[in-house]
Amino acid sequence: MKEKRLKKDNALTSVRWQPVHSQLPYGFWQIIVIMYLIPPLVDRQTMFPGDNLLARMGIYAFWILPLALLCYHLGMRGGLVAALGVAPFFFWHLRGAMQLQAEYFSVLAAYFSLFLLFAVAAGTVAGKLKRQADSFWRDAVTDELSGLFNHRFFHHCLEKEVDRVRRYQFSLALVIIDLDNFKQYNDKWGHPQGDKALACAARILQDTVRASDTVARCGGEEFAIILPQTTLTQAKQLCERIREVMESTPIPLQKGEKTEPLTASFGVAVYEQDMTALQLVEEADRILYFAKRSGKNLVTCK
Repeated sequence: MKEKRLKKDNALTSVRWQPVHSQLPYGFWQIIVIMYLIPPLVDRQTMFPGDNLLARMGIYAFWILPLALLCYHLGMRGGLVAALGVAPFFFWHLRGAMQLQAEYFSVLAAYFSLFLLFAVAAGTVAGKLKRQADSFWRDAVTDELSGLFNHRFFHHCLEKEVDRVRRYQFSLALVIIDLDNFKQYNDKWGHPQGDKALACAARILQDTVRASDTVARCGGEEFAIILPQTTLTQAKQLCERIREVMESTPIPLQKGEKTEPLTASFGVAVYEQDMTALQLVEEADRILYFAKRSGKNLVTCK
């Protein structure tokens, strides 16, 4: 169960539309380091030890900017990173306050301690907001019943993949899958059991594809798989594996009982030059129609 959940999480984070900035570029960290170095350098070049207390506090207030950036992008982890950047200055002035009994150092130590507390508090709040944003994003792009991507996000991903194919000239395959005789199955076993059958089919699809593939439920008993860098032969082989697993997997009932397996028909299309995403979907649908008319439980390609 844990492995399946991890695979699903990996699928959510492998798509190209991210809910938050989960991967920060190297340049971001360079900017953060520079921001942290600016106040100490300005302090060293323009201030004398023990003088200009208010001016020195104003200079270090610049740290609020990198702190806010870290908390926004990394949540609690960002708050801890920001606190680590402030901690050496806090301990430096705290030691000065303890050794010299100087009010000047005591004020600065208290000032930097406030920075530490603010970093941790801001990180905690930002982390909670980030988790909520991730949760809202997942709810917006996933189908509640199957746990797969929904129809809207499927089209978003397909548009992105078609754009990448045009730019980099690699292969792209699209598979449209329709469960055979699903209405009769619903009529025989009831809609709750039909929902279980859909969830079972979704698990089979998700467990069979690669992490780079995108699986979606397009509505009713229809599913779709986007296969980047996949030839027609490779896509057909994958569909045959899925078809064989489906036709040999009974659907669980209550108390350990099971119903007959469901079969599926597959329409496999590959991207051709100057195709739009909509045209690719229409081509896969047309090929699926031939599979349905040819006896069902088939993988059909052009």
